[in-house]
Amino acid sequence: MSIELVDRELCNGCGICVTACPLDVIRLDTLAADKGEYPSCRRACPAGVDMRSYLYLLRDGMIEEAMEVLRDALPLPAITGRVCPHPCESECSRNEVDEAVNINALERFVADRWLDEKAEPVPQVYAAKVAVVGSGPAGLACAYFLSRMGYPVTVFEARPVLGGMLRLGIPEYRLPRTVLDTQLGYIGRMGVEFKSGIAVGRDVTLEAVQKEYAAVFYAVGNQSSRRLEIDGVGLGGVSWGLDFLAGVNLKRVTGVKGRVVVIGGGNVAVDVALTALRLGAESVEMVCLESVGTMPAFKEEIDQAVEEGVRIYDGWGPKRILGAGGEAAGVELVRCTCVYDGRGRFRPTYDERLTKTIGADAVILAVGQTVDPASIPEKLKTTAGGTIQVDPVTLETTCPGVFAGGDVVSGPASVVEAVAAGRRASTSIDRCLKKQDLKGGRRLLPKRVKRPPKEGVESVARNAAPVLAAGQRAGNFKEVKLGFDEDTADLEVQRCMTCGSRAVISYVDDCMLCLYCEQDCPQTAIYVSPEKKVLPLMPWR
Repeated sequence: MSIELVDRELCNGCGICVTACPLDVIRLDTLAADKGEYPSCRRACPAGVDMRSYLYLLRDGMIEEAMEVLRDALPLPAITGRVCPHPCESECSRNEVDEAVNINALERFVADRWLDEKAEPVPQVYAAKVAVVGSGPAGLACAYFLSRMGYPVTVFEARPVLGGMLRLGIPEYRLPRTVLDTQLGYIGRMGVEFKSGIAVGRDVTLEAVQKEYAAVFYAVGNQSSRRLEIDGVGLGGVSWGLDFLAGVNLKRVTGVKGRVVVIGGGNVAVDVALTALRLGAESVEMVCLESVGTMPAFKEEIDQAVEEGVRIYDGWGPKRILGAGGEAAGVELVRCTCVYDGRGRFRPTYDERLTKTIGADAVILAVGQTVDPASIPEKLKTTAGGTIQVDPVTLETTCPGVFAGGDVVSGPASVVEAVAAGRRASTSIDRCLKKQDLKGGRRLLPKRVKRPPKEGVESVARNAAPVLAAGQRAGNFKEVKLGFDEDTADLEVQRCMTCGSRAVISYVDDCMLCLYCEQDCPQTAIYVSPEKKVLPLMPWR
């Protein structure tokens, strides 16, 4: 006789029985769990990554299988593993026990091993060709998923280099170019064709593209800096955030001197500030309307800036840029009393009586990103904000057969949100070309796991990803956030509670009725045969 029953209604997948079993009879089933439930981490992920499955596979040492789970959802995991804001961790049910699982670092751990693999060409099973305009994360994701389906895909990139804002907007200390190039190479070896230096609308019309390709996905991003109209923006030494980062990433800007003032409080502003430091700035100061606690930049990025010596003037706005001899000499600031109005709209107000002046040899304005109107064909309707108008479910534009997604639709967003848009567009294009319903079954969001395991789960400290010491960052673009080694990854993955899984008896014949599983189960979900016999404690317990 053996274990008679695991009650799937009572079982919440805490895994205590798995660790309690001395003969390794019990496993957790992450796939046969209630199909209508997602763990909180997966629900929070824009790309819908199945963390529960790939982390459990990693825990069992099945790294190849864990890679396959990632491949099903992410075309660029070694990139998102570095730059994703990881909303999954904010929602991780482990927060109710101690701290969230370091999902981001574990994703990178698995993905970095994928970097060593070479893609095999995917057989093209469809004749209908698809054009993707833009090689940023949204465009790459759409091309990746369509290629996996068997479609021939061509990506058009206006710039001479591929990657969009991944290459032009993210500094190398956050995203090494070898990682980006390797991920691009993988997609290219799958069979995706890249044509760089060709701007749709400038070098070739959208109409011409439509004649050759059965469907088009527009993903040109937000590659222009939002302009700020204040006195002094035309002075020498004044530049714009995205222009500055692109210049550095294309090796056109190789050095910065003197005192630098960065206007803005978002992630681009922080990237600009830390990049200026690495290029030799004597000092870097940031000016932002918000308080430090409400700055739009990610907290870990703000903490890094402070750690590296960036001074932040929070609650101040630029009134004008001061000049001398046609060059920037400083910035006059005015106290910001409120950033948003009562309806949550961006409408800063100021106390003109409170001002201060700070000196500067260079001023870089990084107050937001916007769509370049010239990059959008006239036949595509736009919103009042200048983004492309699309159906919110299918991402189809007002022009049949043309879809759009990423920042050119949503406005500035994270890399993983752009990836999610690209994947959604690939599903729409596939259905469109097969003349299927574009919307069927796509509005439903699975329910959250009702009873994540907490009872009996011991508190275990979170393993933080190591970072390059602050003293080793000056004057170079070495990667700051480092990855887990195997031992640390193994320790951290054990902290995942595999929420929503169920215990299953994988090796019935090996069960010796020791009762440890039944005795230790906090949910009383396991019932052993009536012929059970309590055995003496074994020496390994």
